[in-house]
Amino acid sequence: MTQEPSQAMQEYFTAIYNEGEQRLSFDDSQDFATWQQQLRAELMDLLAVAPPQEYPVAGEVISEEQMDGYLRQYLHFTSRDGVPIPAYKLIPDDLSTPAPAVLCYHGHGPGKVIPAAIGEDIYGNEAPVKGERDYAVQAAQEGYIALVPDCRAMGEMMLPADMKGDYGASSCQQMSMRAIMVGRTVLGMRVLEVMSAVDYLLTDERINGEQIAITGQSGGGTVSLFGAALEPRIAFAAPSCYFCTFKHSIMAMSHCVCNFVPGMLNLCEMYDVAGLIAPRPLLIIAGEQDPIFPIAGVREGFEKLQAIYAAAGASDELELYVGPEDHRYYKARMWPLLAETFSQQQ
Repeated sequence: MTQEPSQAMQEYFTAIYNEGEQRLSFDDSQDFATWQQQLRAELMDLLAVAPPQEYPVAGEVISEEQMDGYLRQYLHFTSRDGVPIPAYKLIPDDLSTPAPAVLCYHGHGPGKVIPAAIGEDIYGNEAPVKGERDYAVQAAQEGYIALVPDCRAMGEMMLPADMKGDYGASSCQQMSMRAIMVGRTVLGMRVLEVMSAVDYLLTDERINGEQIAITGQSGGGTVSLFGAALEPRIAFAAPSCYFCTFKHSIMAMSHCVCNFVPGMLNLCEMYDVAGLIAPRPLLIIAGEQDPIFPIAGVREGFEKLQAIYAAAGASDELELYVGPEDHRYYKARMWPLLAETFSQQQ
């Protein structure tokens, strides 16, 4: 009996994955430092991340509002490719300096207004916070300066044609297709924005430049993982509900086009990308019932990642926290571990 074409297509991509080279995936016969240096360089090229050697680091505070326990500033800072990045900066009232800072990246949806718990999107639509996604406010309550940018293609960084007032609208598809046409990737642009955010944070004399953390949920977890992998000035990373294997997630079910990078699986798997963070502390946050980053893939990838951290001599710097629910943020381990990590570095 002839195989159903639909099922054949699924099996076709599974076979391509299984036969793939993933030529820079880590194995313990390699020198760790050499492997990490080579993969980081080739991943930068693959994502088309090409930061200039020098550029004017600039930021402008446009407005500010006193909140309960922290000052919330709305500002623009300049990306390394010249694009203004809108962001909120949350500064605790009782700030002890030099203070650690936390970069907080949102997932797909209305943008930075969720981690900052603004309550409405840029159109004035209600934007409720669910699943502990107000992690920028949490950071400020814990005594950290939090910077909450919009990611490219979402929030205020959509293309004009997509600014239609729809809750959760994005320019991910259009921007990804246009990026492909000019040999770039949206994910690479977002990594460049992480580098630019660190540049901007370091202009604030109140911030301890040795203690910059990054966290985010879903698409924000993507930015957190790749950003920390390629930006060595980030001292601690905690992606939530993203880390898995590409095989079990991006290649197994429908995901936004901004997740896809031409040739990625010819280079490495997701655990290899995460291995570029070693020996820096990395907290993987996952949901037991997450339907799009399945826990089986999370655990398989984490086992591979443990071997990479062991090769780096940093097994104690890697941790997995699994929350009991689905695709959301889980704060239970984040703030105790971050406080413990940064206190040990003082």
